[in-house]
Amino acid sequence: METVLIVLASILFLQSLLALGAALRFSRYSLHHARLRPNRYQPKSVVIVPCKGLEHDFEENVRALFAQDYRDYEIIFVTESENDPAYPVLSRLIKNYSRRPGWLVVAGEAKGRGQKVHNLLAAMDMLNSIDRRAEVIAFADSDARPSKQWLSELVAPLGDKRIGVTTGFRWYVPVRGGLGSLLLTVWNSSALSLLGERSSFAWGGSMAIRRESFDRLNIKQVWNGALSDDYALSAAIHGSRQRIKFVPHCLVASHADASLAELLEFSTRQMRITRIYAPRIWQLAGISHGLYNLTFWGGLVWLIAAAFLGKLSFALALLLTGVFLMGATTGWTRVLVATQLLAANRARIHKIWWAYVLLGPIVSILYIYNIIASAWSNRIVWRGIGYEMISPGETNVLHRPQARPQSDPASRSQRKRKASVRSSSSKP
Repeated sequence: METVLIVLASILFLQSLLALGAALRFSRYSLHHARLRPNRYQPKSVVIVPCKGLEHDFEENVRALFAQDYRDYEIIFVTESENDPAYPVLSRLIKNYSRRPGWLVVAGEAKGRGQKVHNLLAAMDMLNSIDRRAEVIAFADSDARPSKQWLSELVAPLGDKRIGVTTGFRWYVPVRGGLGSLLLTVWNSSALSLLGERSSFAWGGSMAIRRESFDRLNIKQVWNGALSDDYALSAAIHGSRQRIKFVPHCLVASHADASLAELLEFSTRQMRITRIYAPRIWQLAGISHGLYNLTFWGGLVWLIAAAFLGKLSFALALLLTGVFLMGATTGWTRVLVATQLLAANRARIHKIWWAYVLLGPIVSILYIYNIIASAWSNRIVWRGIGYEMISPGETNVLHRPQARPQSDPASRSQRKRKASVRSSSSKP
């Protein structure tokens, strides 16, 4: 048994070394990524923001989108209905920022696809009816806080036609803390190793694509029937042999907390979506974390048992120590990147640096739970809506939250409309 564990620990040591190398390459790419010159690519753009409910710091996040340091852009917000709590807040903010054209679209309920995808398609229909000049489409999530340069940094690389999509990523910043929140941010940060000059995927909360590419790749058709907007778009870009480029300065902070139950629900949902849309990534996660847990935790139990028997394997202890130290260094490297790119949140991230350094082995257990739980079902609940993912292009809506009864006939007639528009601009 000891010999088997030493062999597995040697393999795990090499895997950890490769992971550390990937983290160092990501750090070098992110921290030394040169900002483009003032004459950079900056065409007319539109930012599409699907919204549901009032998340933490919702107004501040939306205000940040109106305050972008970008020459010519508009914003299209989308909600499922006028009954969404975000709707009146967005209406007020659009009026307050009357100098920046803003639109508010009501998409209606999705059938046969994810609600977020449905909202995005409603926004695209709106865009095609109001503005033919916009050359770039950017997408943002309402629970993330972009910097003033977010849009200009995200759009600039698209001047290179070899790049199909640019992307940022989310960094969870706990508000109150707690074990669930700490594990959430460490769990989420591990995906950074998949990003770089040639990223494996684009993240839908911070991504941009040229309108010409969107139309040429027929993304509207790709999204029809899909649950995941970003995985579906990423597959289309890879199929066109274009690149997905991670833009470090488009890493965005998302202030959120999570209980352990919410953490398990969120992380398992993400892995179920990954299993359907990116099975290779899901399989790789299962293999790597399976090896880690079997070897690290199994080896640790063996060492403790052997110590009671007076038999200590120095080779195994040395290998497992090396594995832990490399994992801790990988976590610390990610902290350095985040504190440099998210200056406004530097103090909060630095305060919990130890979580990224020490909680890696526990997060690996969480991943194994996610892999096992996601293997037996293709059903999820997202924003209160139940879905069944038949395939990347086929989604069933299983159930929705029960709507509150409306006594006003006018309100009932409003809900029947498929889409409505509010604008602060002078456009018809």
